[in-house]
Amino acid sequence: MDAQFAVGRQLGGLALDKIDFVKTKDRRDTAHFGGDEIAIDESGLECGLRGGGDDDEHVDICREDLLGDARVLASGRQDTDFFESMWNALLTRGHWRGELWNRRKNGEVYPEFLSVDALRLEGGGITHFVAVFSDLADPREGEQRVSRLASHDELTGLPNRTLFLDRLERAVSIARRKGGLVAVLAIDLDGFKAINETFGHEAGDLLLKAAAKRVKECLRESDTVARLGGDGFGVILPVLDGTKGAREAAQRILAALCRPVFLAGDEISLGASIGIALFPADGVSATELAKNAELAMAEVKKRGKRAFAFCEDAAPDTSERRKAV
Repeated sequence: MDAQFAVGRQLGGLALDKIDFVKTKDRRDTAHFGGDEIAIDESGLECGLRGGGDDDEHVDICREDLLGDARVLASGRQDTDFFESMWNALLTRGHWRGELWNRRKNGEVYPEFLSVDALRLEGGGITHFVAVFSDLADPREGEQRVSRLASHDELTGLPNRTLFLDRLERAVSIARRKGGLVAVLAIDLDGFKAINETFGHEAGDLLLKAAAKRVKECLRESDTVARLGGDGFGVILPVLDGTKGAREAAQRILAALCRPVFLAGDEISLGASIGIALFPADGVSATELAKNAELAMAEVKKRGKRAFAFCEDAAPDTSERRKAV
């Protein structure tokens, strides 16, 4: 595996006033922090330190492409929640590890594994960020890992929104042919932001993993639970005969998420708000069902949280409109 180091004042789409890249065959090489000139080989992102001489190597991405605007390499596939979580981890814990999508100079989007560490002065102030990244697009790294990055949440291992909507569309298609109901549950953790700020983002990550595990344990093997972003989860309940199955699943999930969580000796009180949309009453497409379930969930939050509601109860206008159609 080829690994590369990037050293700069800022990473992740923010301004870079100094940046060095060092191409290595392993992670034992030492990155250089003093210079700010780079040379980049024909791969577009595998980089070698040029030093201070006049003999330039072939440069695919020039220094001016990067300095002051690192967004030239942004893939656009990560949302603001992703980068907010990354930066919170860097500024509070001093390091971040994970997989993400990046962009080459030629515009090609590719997956990479990124490890970022903060370099601090003796007084604790951050001077640089050092990133070690590996290109996962190399077939030697395995296509399964690349495919999983595109369809699953890195933190919890659950399907992401893309895979969630794909599975929901398939469930709707089957129900349309064979009859029956499909239920969509939009779940949002109550008070997660305050917990994150009080106990730190590492505790928040553990809490999300615990919540994902609890929800999954409440479902059948044929059901799907996904992390839709931030502290939001989605559930698909296919092949239902009536609303009873959706109601009972919501009750189980709510009870599981309202149990306290113990992290590093602290008892953390958790809760959830759940909105439920049904096919075909509340929508005939995956995106419509997901949207209406989220509207119902938002109404539950307004009413006091730690509860669940069907779309027809929480958002009657949406339900009546669908019945009219």
